[in-house]
Amino acid sequence: MKEALEKAGLKAHLMSQPLAYHTPDAGKQGFIDLPEFPFGLEPRVLTRWDAQRYAREAYNLGVRYIGGCCGFEPYHTRAISEELTKERGKEAKGTEKHDLWGGGLTMHTKPWVRA
Repeated sequence: MKEALEKAGLKAHLMSQPLAYHTPDAGKQGFIDLPEFPFGLEPRVLTRWDAQRYAREAYNLGVRYIGGCCGFEPYHTRAISEELTKERGKEAKGTEKHDLWGGGLTMHTKPWVRA
């Protein structure tokens, strides 16, 4: 889409509000066609790492407004914000409450987890 906009000489702001579900097998109407809709979608929920990776890929493609739609939780939004800390020029609220990307695991009581 970005390439087509540029080719047409149009400058537009791109945004994205993805679902927070893995839905490769969704039908024509999307996730509402899944057999587990609406009460059993928990096994399909994206991890914070999925949201972080999505944010980086979307940003690299030129998307500058990245939100979330159905299934998004606060930890998904924080993962997006933390991934783009440098680009945003500030840390996400709540970042002071934990170490980034599992950094707190260095204090775990199990040595194999610390490693």
